[in-house]
Amino acid sequence: MERCWPEPPRHAIDTLYKLGAADRERFERAGYATLLDLPQDAPLTPIQRRQCEAARRNGLVVEPGLGEALEEFEPPLAYLDFETVALPIPVWEGCAPWEPVPVQISVHRQASGGRLVHREWLADGPGDPREALAAKLIEFTEGARTIVAYNASFERGRIRMLRERLPRLAKRLLSIEEKLRELLPVVRNHVYHPDFGGGFGLKSVAPALVPGIAYGKLAIAGGDDASRMLYELLLRGDGLAAGEKRRLRRDLLRYCRTDTEALARLHRALAPLAGN
Repeated sequence: MERCWPEPPRHAIDTLYKLGAADRERFERAGYATLLDLPQDAPLTPIQRRQCEAARRNGLVVEPGLGEALEEFEPPLAYLDFETVALPIPVWEGCAPWEPVPVQISVHRQASGGRLVHREWLADGPGDPREALAAKLIEFTEGARTIVAYNASFERGRIRMLRERLPRLAKRLLSIEEKLRELLPVVRNHVYHPDFGGGFGLKSVAPALVPGIAYGKLAIAGGDDASRMLYELLLRGDGLAAGEKRRLRRDLLRYCRTDTEALARLHRALAPLAGN
């Protein structure tokens, strides 16, 4: 294994952000094995240049516009994450095949003294969870001026689905949708750390910038695993032992809670970087 699939070098050329096949082949033919080998005049995007600069420094690179980008996040703040199931054959009325349906929600709120307050909800059983989840979403985000998601297009799409399904809650859900702000482009356009590894997923970015965030300790590795386990818990739960159901619920709640905690702490960590 070590001979056929050797460990790649740090800052391997393959980690260059959005590296196309043609550019990869051209760089490899020129003998560039790592980002450190690339010449200063290599044709790179701004994000790729920032990544190469971070590799050369072996440290963090922050662009001057970060502070201005953070100004749109007006407190009071709420940090939001959904987990979903996407079924090939829908079981709830009005759902399309493979449509991600939110069945779990986590929200962290800023409280006095910088403390974070957490609220969470996870469906129980095979019944349609959308109305109950929408009510919890409204309750958990009440009073927030800005609702922060990492990749807000996903949360925005789920909220629109709820609006279409639940017309009596549509006005309040629209208000939540209008308050959504996205942290991903703020990081992608202004910050790079070598530990990002060429990507900007929350599970790469947060541990690099926030001490103590450790996704590796969770029983659930990512959103696809969470979706599969939610399907097992909610739609096949009758075949599970009581202890197994409790374990699945515990692991799912911990996973979603970690996402919003990481999001909140990442946002908090960016302000000092902008000031510096």
